[in-house]
Amino acid sequence: MAQTSHNADRRKQDIHMRLRTLVATALFLIFGFGVLIYQLYALQLRDAELYRTEAVAQQLKDTVLPAARGSILSANGKVLAKSNTVWNIICDPSSSVKAGATDAQLQTAAEEIANLLNNGTTAETVLDVLTAKNDAGEPYQYRVIAKGVEKPVADAILAYADEFRIPAEKENVTGARVVYLRTEQTSVRSYPYGEFLASVLGFCNADGEGAYGLEKSYEETLAGTPGRSIAETNRDGEVLDEAAAKVYDAVDGNDLVLTIDENVQSIVEKYLNEAMDTYQVHGRGCAIVMNVKTGAVLAMATTQQFDPNQPYVIADAKMQTILDNEWLTDDDIEWLQSRLGEKQVADIVADGRIGTETTQDEEGNTVSSEYTRLQGMLRESQWKNKNITELYIPGSVFKLVTAAAGLDSGVMTAGQEFYCGGELTVNENSEKYKHTYHCALGYTHGLQDMAQALNNSCNIWFIQAAQTLQPSIFYNYIKAFGFTQPTGIDLPNETRWTNVYNAEQMANVDTNLYTAAFGQNESITPLQMATAVAAVANGGYLVTPYVVDKITDKAGNVVSQTETDIRRQVISEEVSAQLLAMMEETVGHGEEGHSNRNAYVAGYRIGGKSGTAERTDRSLRGDGDYYKQMSFTAVLPVDDPEIEVFVMLDDPRWVRDLAGQIVAPVVGNIISEVAPYLGLEQDPDYNPTEEVKVHYCLENTWTGAQVELNKQGLQHRLIGENGTIVYQYPVAGATVPAGSTVYLYTQTDQDSKTTVPNVVGSSGTFAAQMLKSSSLNVRLVGSEAGKVVSQDVAGGSEAAYGTVVTITTE
Repeated sequence: MAQTSHNADRRKQDIHMRLRTLVATALFLIFGFGVLIYQLYALQLRDAELYRTEAVAQQLKDTVLPAARGSILSANGKVLAKSNTVWNIICDPSSSVKAGATDAQLQTAAEEIANLLNNGTTAETVLDVLTAKNDAGEPYQYRVIAKGVEKPVADAILAYADEFRIPAEKENVTGARVVYLRTEQTSVRSYPYGEFLASVLGFCNADGEGAYGLEKSYEETLAGTPGRSIAETNRDGEVLDEAAAKVYDAVDGNDLVLTIDENVQSIVEKYLNEAMDTYQVHGRGCAIVMNVKTGAVLAMATTQQFDPNQPYVIADAKMQTILDNEWLTDDDIEWLQSRLGEKQVADIVADGRIGTETTQDEEGNTVSSEYTRLQGMLRESQWKNKNITELYIPGSVFKLVTAAAGLDSGVMTAGQEFYCGGELTVNENSEKYKHTYHCALGYTHGLQDMAQALNNSCNIWFIQAAQTLQPSIFYNYIKAFGFTQPTGIDLPNETRWTNVYNAEQMANVDTNLYTAAFGQNESITPLQMATAVAAVANGGYLVTPYVVDKITDKAGNVVSQTETDIRRQVISEEVSAQLLAMMEETVGHGEEGHSNRNAYVAGYRIGGKSGTAERTDRSLRGDGDYYKQMSFTAVLPVDDPEIEVFVMLDDPRWVRDLAGQIVAPVVGNIISEVAPYLGLEQDPDYNPTEEVKVHYCLENTWTGAQVELNKQGLQHRLIGENGTIVYQYPVAGATVPAGSTVYLYTQTDQDSKTTVPNVVGSSGTFAAQMLKSSSLNVRLVGSEAGKVVSQDVAGGSEAAYGTVVTITTE
């Protein structure tokens, strides 16, 4: 009985065990099927798109086809910026290593590739790329052997790599190579003329994107749209059938055609750089030539320039010299302050030393060395287009705005007279606001009208004019002339900040009103001042300046054309004509008694205004004088103005200390070449065929000598470096035809020689061209259209530069 009960218990246990096993098996099967079903769900439903994408990625090669970046051209079609197609050589080291290459084979491959590149890349550098491994010890999947390789070199390297296969015992490895290389098409941006127009053009960064200037502001226009090529690949990633690839063509970028005339720009840059050297300018130099009617900018220059092909290289010799010296002189520090600002460099050069050690700030962060920070500031400085990014104090040029406000508002007339006793004290009973104003150099001008006040640049007259105008009227014209907002030029980084007192500030503190009247309190951009003067000259219309004339596609079709944008009429045409007459009077045909006579060029009716501002926002210079910002503007021809020439020099150091003596000559020199080139109308009273006696130029500076020759209607050419004139030909007192060229020498007293061409039998016009191209002057007897029958200096003989050759025609 007991045995029976035991057996029954045992059977029950077996049944329970089998049940548990069955349940466990069932649960296992359910779980397994659940996992399988879940995996199937994940593969076929949830992650289906992901796996399809990865499969496609393994089976297809998706290549980006770069778009060709558009070019930038001058007004005359000269290419100023362009992109050249080049190739990067790409290596897949993982393929090289796993293919079983020996060290000797890789060394041979590296040497051959280095030889093919022939660009200074060593075999060791190539070998490092071929065998490079990451931190995990695995080869990199993508490494660049060389950038910017021309196509013949790229093709030669690929052909070599294709032939250099693995040893015979490894040939069963499909597609395996000792080195696996491919190319990647790209482009490199180049600027054929280096520093020319650099601050306007800007440059591209390492990724080929616009970083400064037009390259930045027209990035979308120039960049274009990349294309794609999609092709099937084998297990090694090689394209199976190039012809079967699906190609989406790139859309190349459009071209910019500028208003900038490269010939005008070249003239402006030449004379601006000359002025920076002659007058020892510590700060910046700016220059603009603009069509006053349309706002088209023909030239825009700033110093110091940089080479956009190497934008990170410090181009200015003075800048680099300062960086190369650990200890700075007082002049170095003063130069940096003028160029970068006192506050900006104060903590860097406070002890006169440029440290190269990094430091820690109060929070423990690493601070770059003084050297690194100063280097960055100097780079930024050379990239800036200072015509639009930095402010300056206009000084007496701003008196044109004060005069315009007085005339156009009807509050004043051109005959309005005020007395100048040389100084004027205001607010005599106020200890806080009492101030005495003076005219420049302590001059006393007596009773004078508006034209006389402009010619004398009389501060006292314009203070009384401001008192008559009152703040509200004056400020309305300041706004109307555009001094409270950007000009809107199509260039990036134009500052939105200016410093002009509003009506309330001028009303509450009348000294603000008085100093504003003669341009001492405003801080504006050079382009704002030039644009306002253009409005004074063109009949009163404030136009938006621009540098891009049109956008064209690669076929030359015009995509868009810039039209003149008249923002508003600021003054009437009658007031404009009155002011032009006053501006012409300040130049006065170069005669004594006219403050701006040094800007005169014979044959042209020129109106001008100078401005010398004292930097009261800075401490005094080492010599005890104020830092000065000097500018000069000229418009011509006065009876129907076409162009404006504007130049600003920041902190010049010269024995003469007024813009009419320093900047006016620079403007006159620019006009002397630009006006004939542009074919501007000459004064009907000017006789270009008359004989003139050559001015004595010896012992004068190159710039000063040009001033006197400009007044005589004579051209000038420098032989040697900028400096004091030691020899001239034709000599002083010689009689030559107007328009002749005087050759000025600074380093030798021996005249240069040229071979006289034989022009007998040529037309008078062609003969004159031949002689002038040979550095000779011409006196024509007879008709330009007739044939030359004789010349007084025999063809084939040697003659000094500037010799006058008389030719006689039938």
